[in-house]
Amino acid sequence: MIFKAGVANHVRACRARYLADSFWKQVRPRPRTLASQAGSGQQMTAGVMYNWRVAAVHNALARRGKAEGPLTIEDLTSLGHLDQYHYLGTEACDELIQVLGLEPGVTVLDVGSGIGGPARYIAHQSGCSVTGVELQADLAEEATALTKRVGLQDRVDFLIGDFADVCRSRAVLERFDHVTSLLTFCHFPNRADGLKVSWEALKPGGTVFFEDLTLMGPAFTEQEQRDLAEVVGCPSVTSPAVYVEDLQKAGFVDIEVVDMSAPWKTWTKARHVGFRQAQEETVKLHGLSLFESRCAFYEVIDRLFQGNLGGVRITARKRGVAEEKLYRGRASTVSTGTTHGTPSLNEFGITVDATYSKY
Repeated sequence: MIFKAGVANHVRACRARYLADSFWKQVRPRPRTLASQAGSGQQMTAGVMYNWRVAAVHNALARRGKAEGPLTIEDLTSLGHLDQYHYLGTEACDELIQVLGLEPGVTVLDVGSGIGGPARYIAHQSGCSVTGVELQADLAEEATALTKRVGLQDRVDFLIGDFADVCRSRAVLERFDHVTSLLTFCHFPNRADGLKVSWEALKPGGTVFFEDLTLMGPAFTEQEQRDLAEVVGCPSVTSPAVYVEDLQKAGFVDIEVVDMSAPWKTWTKARHVGFRQAQEETVKLHGLSLFESRCAFYEVIDRLFQGNLGGVRITARKRGVAEEKLYRGRASTVSTGTTHGTPSLNEFGITVDATYSKY
């Protein structure tokens, strides 16, 4: 495992500050209220957390005279956090493309795909094919509709349901070159199972790119634990070390962890400030109640990042076929400590046992 921080974080923080300042005129708030378990329990979410975004996208497009008809990727990415639910927006997607080396012919599984923003963007930018899995039907259905409007339906599709159930019931085992997750595993009641399903979905030699919230201080306070569970809906926030242990148990190797706490802290603070500055426009579009609830939520996020909350970017891979055979072969010989037969040392039939018995 490699843990990177320092200069890289400073550079990302500067970029995050610039991006946040530059696109906040079009960014809308991300609703994340009390989450509740849904489906078979692999992903935690609630309808009130994201449902308003579908109407918000419709309203924003209608105001631009694009309620119907074809769209471009830029029409959607310019909506900011209405299209990209994770931190750092399309910049994070650009780095994902670069890190994984995405290109035409490559297949990607996107965990918790939301309204489909990242899936569409990385497919458009790289030429790869993406399948998203989303628990909330309204988000997945809107993702499909928007994807058709930008003409990417041949390379981007969405499955509706619990991540583990969908993957295991639809025979997607060893189907994908890469699995991506941008701030979604933190919402899983059973993150370890989600990681195992990700491993199962990968082809031998496939890789993952995960960004997630983590514990970066010594321990969460009682208030922080309540905020994460009851406000943010995140029951699976652990230290990076525990996260790596879960990845290793799932079967992943070559695990690298990059500290994203500094740029995320800068970005989320800018989001909060920008949201308050856009009060008049936001109230007109979404109503006073939503504005006040979002302000309260953003205050909680700010407080968490000022405390023990941070975040990481994790990349890892599944062993290739030959590597897996070697790994299992090594393990079997070490565990048994046996040899097959008694080999001869020379042409006269002298054996190892016979030679050792003389000493």
